Amino acid sequence: IFRIIFGKGMSYFLIYAAVSAYITLAIPHMFHFIQIGLPRDLIGLLIPYLLACIFFAMTISCLIRYRENVILIIVFSSVPLLMLSGILWPSSSLAGPWKAISWLFPSTFGINGFVKINSMGATLNDIITEYRALWIQVAVYFLIDCFVYYRQIQMSKKMHISRIEEIRRENRAEWDNTKALINN
Repeated sequence: IFRIIFGKGMSYFLIYAAVSAYITLAIPHMFHFIQIGLPRDLIGLLIPYLLACIFFAMTISCLIRYRENVILIIVFSSVPLLMLSGILWPSSSLAGPWKAISWLFPSTFGINGFVKINSMGATLNDIITEYRALWIQVAVYFLIDCFVYYRQIQMSKKMHISRIEEIRRENRAEWDNTKALINN
């Protein structure tokens, strides 16, 4: 199970690391956007953020039956998640339960860390809370993925074994009928 999740996660990570580096480092440089933060701090934040997002998405993907539903979930959850992150609405004004819910999503810590690095010139030491929270999310979502994937594999094995036994019974019945016809 560990190898499956680690391999799948790293393949996603390689793809999104290239895209993220392009978006956060190359695009601002090409268009001469002002960036106060250092690239090493941005990359340092992107690593746990991407891993947390990947493992979170792998966990959520086990709950979604149809691929088309993902688009609906993204459309209807993006604005509330942006509000919960503290960028559009001050996080100090959020009620306690909403603040706790916001901590479940990697976007809350990723957005806040990115804004502090890119707009305020913070270093990784200055955003240690967001940085640690992202690494905690990486570990928690990885362990949840291990459990969920293990369960899915066990359920799939049971289903396939029962189907194989059913096919064997059908074949045995056909064979018995064929032998009876030959003997008559």
